[in-house]
Amino acid sequence: MNRQFSSWGCAAALSVLLAVTASVALTTATARATGTITIVQADGRTNVYDDVEIKVIHNALYMTSADGKGTLLINRAACNQQEKILVCYVTSATLVQAGETSPLDFKRGTLYVNSTDDPQTLVLSTTKIAPHSVILSITTKKGTSVNLSGRIDKVVK
Repeated sequence: MNRQFSSWGCAAALSVLLAVTASVALTTATARATGTITIVQADGRTNVYDDVEIKVIHNALYMTSADGKGTLLINRAACNQQEKILVCYVTSATLVQAGETSPLDFKRGTLYVNSTDDPQTLVLSTTKIAPHSVILSITTKKGTSVNLSGRIDKVVK
């Protein structure tokens, strides 16, 4: 199933995505959007959104749908370096859609950032993060699961 953010319902709009602090100095080249978001609703319905553009602009993470109609923004997170991976616990996220801004109500969210030139393995896991990429996992208070993985397309400090 391949749709755009703009078709998300209210429950899916509670999903959030990514924040990066100033300490991350990524040097990625401009590239084609490579992010993918998978949303699993509490009732089991699944939506997959491909070609998500992932940008870090002034310490905030923006994830924008391929059609440009929906953007998820993470502008606050508590972060700590674990070996070569930045691990962040999301504390604030917003959905920007149809000219409206809505804070998102989530239960927990974790973001992993690999700013190196090599794949990195998460601590105590077999999961690998590609170079200059992120992995995000969010659970909303309504039980929706949101997962994102992809390469960061642009960084503006």
